[in-house]
Amino acid sequence: MLFNRLLGDMLKFDMHMHTVYSKHWFFGIDALDYPRDMIKAAIKKGLTGIAITDHNNVRGSLIALKDARSIDKNFKIITGSEIRSASGDILALGIKENVDPLQSVEETVEKIRDLGGIAIAAHPFSAFVFRNVLQNEAIKTDGVEIFNATNSRFYQDARSMKLANRYNMPVSAGSDAHSMIAVGNAGIICDSDPLEAIIKRKVKVFGNYTPYKHIAFQALSKFGRSAKWLLSKQEKKDIVKEINKY
Repeated sequence: MLFNRLLGDMLKFDMHMHTVYSKHWFFGIDALDYPRDMIKAAIKKGLTGIAITDHNNVRGSLIALKDARSIDKNFKIITGSEIRSASGDILALGIKENVDPLQSVEETVEKIRDLGGIAIAAHPFSAFVFRNVLQNEAIKTDGVEIFNATNSRFYQDARSMKLANRYNMPVSAGSDAHSMIAVGNAGIICDSDPLEAIIKRKVKVFGNYTPYKHIAFQALSKFGRSAKWLLSKQEKKDIVKEINKY
């Protein structure tokens, strides 16, 4: 099945990003913008579609499905989430129900498949403080994210690519954007449904790393918002109320 927004005769998708429906233990909300904002940014950048992959919940992607109909009915939304397994993050692409976090990789992947989705190892060799990454356990998934524009850099993605090549695994890529400014910085190009194309190994990866100044802007903006919430509980209640009305 071909979709209507073409890149020549090809289709262009960002397969990893976050909205205000992603939660964070410190910031409270781990992204700056709403699904509708990410859609508009993606359309401006010439994308065919995007995968909304909020932390441990599909709500943002389901809302994006609804928003896209009124913004551009030809724009493709891939539903899903980024699930924190016991060993690291796994992108669940194509699911419309939540998967419990902190299960083993095997249990997480099995549940994703049961829900009709595919499991992609997210930034498996990135370096985080107090946070696991899959590393070689990525081979237990359906594919490997070999380019992550925000939470990886070349030497880390090179390890992901080496693993994918060694085990002949499908590959994917995404911006891992936490705000509109980074949407479309990485993704895949294909000529059919993106999930089918990934599994059939018929994708090309594109991307440039998100500049550090943009990553810093996102982090400082989230920190500033959290600080304001500490001073004004009402402001936090207002944004939570706005999110919950969807």
